[in-house]
Amino acid sequence: MNLFSGFLFFYVLILLLIPAAVLGLMGKKLKWYGFAVTLAFTVMVFSTPGKAAFIIGFYILQLLLVMSFLAIRNKVSEKWLPYLLALYVVLSVSPIVLAKLNGLLGLHLEFLGVSYMTFRAVQLLIEIRDGFTTNVKILDFTYFLLFFPSVSSGPVDRYRRFLGDINGVQTKEEYWESLQAGVRRLFTGALYNFVIAGLLQQYVLAVLPETFLGNWGYMYGYTVFLFFNFAGYSKMAIGAGYILGVRMPENFNMPFLSHDLKDFWARWHISLSTWLRDYVYTRFVRESLRKKWFKDRHTGSYIGYVLTMMTMGVWHGLDARYLFYGAYHGLLMCLNDVLDNKWKRFKKLKKDPVWEPVLVLITFHIVSFGLLVFSGRIF
Repeated sequence: MNLFSGFLFFYVLILLLIPAAVLGLMGKKLKWYGFAVTLAFTVMVFSTPGKAAFIIGFYILQLLLVMSFLAIRNKVSEKWLPYLLALYVVLSVSPIVLAKLNGLLGLHLEFLGVSYMTFRAVQLLIEIRDGFTTNVKILDFTYFLLFFPSVSSGPVDRYRRFLGDINGVQTKEEYWESLQAGVRRLFTGALYNFVIAGLLQQYVLAVLPETFLGNWGYMYGYTVFLFFNFAGYSKMAIGAGYILGVRMPENFNMPFLSHDLKDFWARWHISLSTWLRDYVYTRFVRESLRKKWFKDRHTGSYIGYVLTMMTMGVWHGLDARYLFYGAYHGLLMCLNDVLDNKWKRFKKLKKDPVWEPVLVLITFHIVSFGLLVFSGRIF
């Protein structure tokens, strides 16, 4: 069974969400029912021996890392704590490394959902290091790590936010609003993914020839297709989460109205871009300023952008197209930063009623070319 794909999945999903809706409308706590549903889908999705072996091994690894780091965090001096965290993060992301090497080495291992689940575990390790999380219950961690709606395509949630939802109880009126919002998102996501993206795939992308003009058209078609495909999955995941009492963060906010690259990454795959901003870019820049690695403070910011976007590229895979995509966006983010800091008129242009549409159009084409590379069409 694949998540959010096929008649069987949606049939089972509807059957399992109906009791959640009934409980929610009665003002009951949904935590344990949602946990049971998550375990049920985990068993159904990871049903083959290879997938089952992966999810069991992955879960045990992340649980041991989180619980052991929590146990020793206060017993290690601040001097050595960053190095210990680095070791734990490397161990935590090791399944992603195996997943990315899987194709290159000709392996046939099952790594469904490894990227999104690993980001959840790493985020929790960082929160423990920073002292924001001082207690982790095994069942809460299990629910957070395996929460089925966002396993395969996100959004990337945060542990403390997730805990607030599952441990809270909505009033009947509040849950009625959540239920309506969840159903709307499920149907909108299905429309986006199965109708609009499906039609684009069948009648645009599949028929365009591999010529210059064909690739030009493919660039526009793939950009729009990827939005509806990915935003559709995100909406369905968020919708299912709402019905289970978990209000996951939104992942898209009209990204094609962005007037520069910074604005685009604040609107596109928001949960991933904010995760990378908080745990890669901000931490690198802050450390570079604290230890005075560079004479010019902007240098740390530029390197931080490249490092962050390259991390995003590698997160998608080790193929040349993903590495180029990461480097492309990293360099463009640096250029965006230079324009913001060195050319005062740039900020005014983004608010100018005449120039803003021009900048939106330029940004759309910059993004679309990057996605054309990302698609593998020309690489």
